[in-house]
This record gives sequence, C-alpha cells and structure tokens, in this order.
Amino acid sequence: MSRAQIDLLYSHYHRQHIDALNVRHVPDDERSLALLAKTNDEAVRHHAQEAWNLVFFWHGLNARNMDVPDALIRRIDTDFGGMGALQYDWRAQVEDSTAGWSWLVSSVTGKLQLSMSAPGHFPTGTMPLLAITLAEDAYRIDHGRQRGGYFDALWPHLNWEYAQLNSEVTE
Repeated sequence: MSRAQIDLLYSHYHRQHIDALNVRHVPDDERSLALLAKTNDEAVRHHAQEAWNLVFFWHGLNARNMDVPDALIRRIDTDFGGMGALQYDWRAQVEDSTAGWSWLVSSVTGKLQLSMSAPGHFPTGTMPLLAITLAEDAYRIDHGRQRGGYFDALWPHLNWEYAQLNSEVTE
C-alpha cells in the first residue's frame, strides 16, 4: 500500500470515526473503545465499532512478510486445505462482497472460517483473528475499483503472529 493510500485510510476514514465519536461521547466517560462499541446509543456504537475494527485491522498488518506460526498453519491446513486455498477463498470473498469487512475468524467450535460484516459491526458469534476493511478509502488510490489487487497487496503483510495470539484467546 502506498503512503497516500495509508494516509487516506488512517487520516481521513479512521479519523472521521474517531472525530464523530468524540463529538457524541461524554468527555468524562472512562469506557474503553471496546465498551463504547457495545453501548445502546446507536450513533456512538456505530462509530466506536468501526474505529475498533480499524484498530484491529491495523494490528493485523505488518511491514514485513512473516511466517505463519506452526499451530495456525495446521489449523489452516485442516479448515481450508492449505494457505493457497485460504488465500484463494479470501480473495474471492473480498472481490465479490458488498459488506464493509472481511474477517478470518475462529468459530465457537474452534474451526477457522471467513466471515463478513457491515461497516460498524463486528462478526458475531466468532472470535476475529484478522480483518480486512472493504471501505473504498482503503484501496481506491492504489487499486481503483480492483479489490482483488488490494487483497493481493495486503496478503504478504498480514500479521499471522497477531492472528495466532487472537486464536489463543479462544482456546
């Protein structure tokens, strides 16, 4: 991803949700972003969830290529048939989806699967391991409307150690 693309996503889209949240949020409220994302106030919840999702997305990226931890690679082999199959399936989902987010998640039974969610929503009934935002501001400078190219640019930079840490929370 180019610096201009990252800047657009971080400084414009992500900041937009933080600013909107700050306008709606009581200054002396000490709840975390995660707790605000579960509030009954729909406007606060939407912006908090989208901001939380974006933080999760940023943590799921790494500047360098990284190896997939052995424990996670075994689960990917079992549940998807290998890294190539996961990459193929996830790319297809990113290309074809009209949702706001694409997720690699662990189900309540521990099975890895791909999931989608609308902007400002978490995947439900699962533990997220990695997320890819499908907001147009995430890819339009570098890839136009080609979300497959966006996915291809992200794939080598997915933080598999972060995914493994998230999967350990579910165990």
